[in-house]
Amino acid sequence: MVALYLILFLVAVGSLYMVFDYYRMRKIARERGGPNICAYARSFDYRNTDTKIMREVWNEVQSYLGEYDGKPFPISSDDLFAETYNLDPDDLDDIYWAVADRMGIETGNPERNPYFNQVTSVRNLVLFLQNQPKKAANV
Repeated sequence: MVALYLILFLVAVGSLYMVFDYYRMRKIARERGGPNICAYARSFDYRNTDTKIMREVWNEVQSYLGEYDGKPFPISSDDLFAETYNLDPDDLDDIYWAVADRMGIETGNPERNPYFNQVTSVRNLVLFLQNQPKKAANV
């Protein structure tokens, strides 16, 4: 019987955490206003940063975060995955793999990348992906 109460308690705490996190993210979204990819792009050195990678990361992160008040979450390049989004490292890996696959980016030898073990923000993910080599085209 104690085990049942413990399980119910954990489910209740987990549910409360999810509700709290939803309202926290909705508050951030409301404070920022609507999503603005132009402001996001201008926050990078877009003359030296691959804008296609910037766009794919924007799309993938927005897809992951969902909508608040019927609008996609307004992403900032300085958003931290753990602190701002409460993103699990496995979810960050999923975002990385999805963008790398769509963009034809090689995923081997990440330790050679200058941003290795530094991907804590949206900006760092874009720069990490940019510094990975492209896959060779099949001829």
